[in-house]
Amino acid sequence: MGSTGSGNFTDYQDFSGTSPKQGGLSIDNDCGKAFRTDLEDVDTSEYYKANGELPDVNTPIVIGFNGSRIVALVTDKEIGNLPTKYNYIRKCMSNIIYSGIVSNISTVPINSITINVSPNG
Repeated sequence: MGSTGSGNFTDYQDFSGTSPKQGGLSIDNDCGKAFRTDLEDVDTSEYYKANGELPDVNTPIVIGFNGSRIVALVTDKEIGNLPTKYNYIRKCMSNIIYSGIVSNISTVPINSITINVSPNG
């Protein structure tokens, strides 16, 4: 499983491109926006390895940083990685807590989790 994003280094925080819409420090990044996204690496997540199943729809989640990726957590276990386009959230997390719910799961054709996230802070 790979990351989703533009495929450029400008997806990463502190790597600004020449376009104002590129880079982790883009003026368009807004820490206060809610979002919905599909998670990556669900099959290799701590939660799936420990439980052998996906969390239920409406399970509460929080967003955290594991030292290298922004992740979604259920009861302190990673359920998947956020796509790299959300890397800007790392800087926001010093002032804002992000939480939400599992809004959709699927096991066909592969395990997938969709989350709804809102800033609280």
